[in-house]
Amino acid sequence: MLAEPQFAVLSRNSRRAGWRLAAAMLLLGVSTAALSQFGATANGKPLTTLAPPGTRAVALFFVASDCPISDRTFPEMKRLREEFAARGVKFYFVYPNSTEHLDDITTHQRAFDPSGEILLDPNGDLIRLTHARVTPEAAILTPSKAGWQSIYTGRFDDRYIHLGLERPRPTHIFAEEALSAVLTGKAAPKPTGTPVGCSIVNPATTGSMGSH
Repeated sequence: MLAEPQFAVLSRNSRRAGWRLAAAMLLLGVSTAALSQFGATANGKPLTTLAPPGTRAVALFFVASDCPISDRTFPEMKRLREEFAARGVKFYFVYPNSTEHLDDITTHQRAFDPSGEILLDPNGDLIRLTHARVTPEAAILTPSKAGWQSIYTGRFDDRYIHLGLERPRPTHIFAEEALSAVLTGKAAPKPTGTPVGCSIVNPATTGSMGSH
């Protein structure tokens, strides 16, 4: 385990240089400076609201098209979406890395969950809102007078003990436990353990999220 920073990261040496998401957004005709605090959809449309009125919670699953750890988490992420969507929870798959090519992102999502909704975060707005650091990581938001507040950000599950060591299947799905608590009027559990995954790469958050 790495002593500093306080999370395990998979080497990003395999990342293609590619386009930055911000450049892709400009190609789509969207000024990144004008993006809302919730990023944008895959077609470049700024998201002005995370969910319609009456939504009980929003679940953000931070993933990457080139992170095998988040790939292995997709089946459980999809299961939670299918189980909780009818109970007033809005789900998004957030691709926060500015180093990913937009075509890779859409191809990746179609392969793992074509029904899932994508959010791009070129300005790091969702990273700052939730303080997510790696992929995969889950953030659960609930409505408040000020907008949306993050009541859980941390490990999606406990499948990975540390890099290179994983259980055959998770024994705890922390994101599911947090959602169940919210929907039953209980406090969300505090994050358990250190997130294991691929470091989020987004220069827009440099200096505002602490050292990676």
